[in-house]
Amino acid sequence: MRRILFCTLLSAMLLAGCATVPQGSDAELCKQANSSKQLQAELLFGRDIHEREPVTDAERAKFMADVVTPLFPDGLTTWDTRGQWRDAASGKTIQEDSFVIRIVAAESAETMTRLSSIRSAYVAQFHQDAVGLLFSRVCASF
Repeated sequence: MRRILFCTLLSAMLLAGCATVPQGSDAELCKQANSSKQLQAELLFGRDIHEREPVTDAERAKFMADVVTPLFPDGLTTWDTRGQWRDAASGKTIQEDSFVIRIVAAESAETMTRLSSIRSAYVAQFHQDAVGLLFSRVCASF
């Protein structure tokens, strides 16, 4: 039985090495996949608020409905997570519940302005120091 399992795993590993990514430029890869070059943005939101309870699910849902969705009505993905950061004043590591919003959109000045609006609105509404923002260029199709 062990020999069969070993042979099966070895075969799977060897076959996986046969699958390769098509060669070519990013534009060629996007074209082969029937996709287009897009910007992927991930916004990182902390839920803790100084001197009050954390951002509730209802408050987050309202923020999504009132701010985020009108700016990116074509779609997005969100998930809950737990983050940490170092408080510059105390040097302590702070952990808090958080959430991430992933948006895939055209790389444009308009997209950047909309992302900035989301960050500014959350900082102001929930008294945050910052909202993290990560970018990557991807091929995407929906």
